[in-house]
Amino acid sequence: MDINQLDNYFNNASKKLKKNNSNFNKYSRIVKLTKLAFPAIAALLIGTLLLYPVINKDVRDFQLDITLPKKGELEKLHITNTTFYVTDKNNKVSNFIASNVDETSPGSKLIKLTKPEGIIPQDDERWINIKAPTGFFNQNKNLLELQKDIDVFYSEGMTLNTTSAFYDFNSARGYGDAPITGQGFLGDFSSQGFEIISQDDILILKGKTSINIKEESLKK
Repeated sequence: MDINQLDNYFNNASKKLKKNNSNFNKYSRIVKLTKLAFPAIAALLIGTLLLYPVINKDVRDFQLDITLPKKGELEKLHITNTTFYVTDKNNKVSNFIASNVDETSPGSKLIKLTKPEGIIPQDDERWINIKAPTGFFNQNKNLLELQKDIDVFYSEGMTLNTTSAFYDFNSARGYGDAPITGQGFLGDFSSQGFEIISQDDILILKGKTSINIKEESLKK
């Protein structure tokens, strides 16, 4: 036998064996990866099936909780922590602050005020400070309405407390028909209503009225 032919035979056999071993190793790796992947995929599918009812319920609940804005609500005026000014018939300017200013309906010119507080000038020296939890300002009528626990402080040392009060800037006049209580330099008083005429610096107590005058104020 030719030695060269014998060497070629063994060389070819060795190459075929290496090639077969390489293919076998690739196949083994594929089998191992498949064995590892199948359990992971199965676990993922089972987990998805278990969680689907919860996910589906949460989505439905979220959709039911959504409240769509009504027609026109996006057009309403809304301002937070602002200062606004009102001019009366005598061109005196009153300034107010409020934590919220909301238009009651689009274009109504009726503004709801949250925690309004402001100063209304009476003349060059005297003024009234007012505050309340809630109020409304009618821009068409230039009318301020205050509600609930209203405090009125007069610059000369008098205070009023009531639950309903109005101030008409067109006539520079304040009034209310709810019972009031007050304290001043003369003493304490209560009545069934009141009226303030700014230009004349007059406070009128209406209805049944009680006044307790301090003795020391009479001596003065």
